[in-house]
Amino acid sequence: MNKIRKIINCIFVIAFVAMLICPFLRLDTTEIIDSATENRRMTMWPGLHLDGSYNEWYGHYVEDRVAFREQAAALYMNAVYRIFGEFAEDLHMYAKEGEIFPADKDYISAYQHLATDEQLIDSLVTYLDRSNTYLKSRGKTFVFLAGLDKKTVYPEKMPDYIHVDESRESIMDDLSRKLEEKGVPYVINADAYRKASSEGRLYNKLTDTAHWNADGLMLGMEMLNEKVWNERVYFSDSPLPRFDRDWFERGSEIQELEFLSLPITEEVPAWKLKSYYADQMVTEEGFLDKIPHIEGPYAEHIISNNAESELSILIFGDSFMQTHMQYLAPQYHDIYSVGRQNYEYLQQYVELLDPDVVVFENAERSFVDDLYNYTRLGEIEYK
Repeated sequence: MNKIRKIINCIFVIAFVAMLICPFLRLDTTEIIDSATENRRMTMWPGLHLDGSYNEWYGHYVEDRVAFREQAAALYMNAVYRIFGEFAEDLHMYAKEGEIFPADKDYISAYQHLATDEQLIDSLVTYLDRSNTYLKSRGKTFVFLAGLDKKTVYPEKMPDYIHVDESRESIMDDLSRKLEEKGVPYVINADAYRKASSEGRLYNKLTDTAHWNADGLMLGMEMLNEKVWNERVYFSDSPLPRFDRDWFERGSEIQELEFLSLPITEEVPAWKLKSYYADQMVTEEGFLDKIPHIEGPYAEHIISNNAESELSILIFGDSFMQTHMQYLAPQYHDIYSVGRQNYEYLQQYVELLDPDVVVFENAERSFVDDLYNYTRLGEIEYK
């Protein structure tokens, strides 16, 4: 009997150890992994270093790439929501009137005006100011466009227990003031968005809480067009047409809560480019092969053969813009778009592509969780 019990215990120990070891033996070493469940890029291999400061990085690499992590995380999140009606992760939270907002600590800290990094903002403003000066010297129009957070447009729907330090300036207010002082053309129309939101949803109530919806994007395109128009109405012999919603057809679609397979859906607005323009859009193959770029971020060149002008536009952008280039097809014959991580190549792109308009689009949330803590924006100069 004792012998059988020892065998059972031995099998149990072997099975337990195997459960601990096997996931690590099947570590996913793919260079770039974007997690749909956790809405982030998993830690990348930093290379071999003897410096002890990399130990934590190595630990995060193993944690992020262990086998079955994505499936286990999704199973846990779904179980907690279905049993308790709560989110098991820090991506989302319920607020007033059932509104869903992002819930990560940096997002909330920014809402409270506790994450306004002056050095970071100054670095971006320096880059934008120098870029504007350079582009004006080349006879081109430059505009900075901010992709506003939902909390900035609907602050009244955030939970009351999250307090805002009104004695401090928000990131967008600080950035707007400094761009105004430098004379850099920009579109950060938080007040206009708040006013327009009283007449219709510009950000969804439940789904895709990190971005504006189709109506919010349409308003953003109108504001961007007005700023470009006011900066320079004519480019050579080709006039810039005013943005016109009649170029599109408005409808709706059912959308699910992003990143998680939870039973949360809603009907949201959708805009579709009319076939007169859409059918004559062509994407240039091999565009990436023609330009310098960093690996990872998207890049594309759309040729709009039925555009109302021969003008071209170059957009440095992120997820607020990267899948919406068709909104510009009626206005611009050539639409170049690259990830804003390629900011160092602006002069090379201008010399190579010769765009009439350059737009630098930037999500508000990136100031607390993204590129700029690791870049040299303020060091870029133009020849």
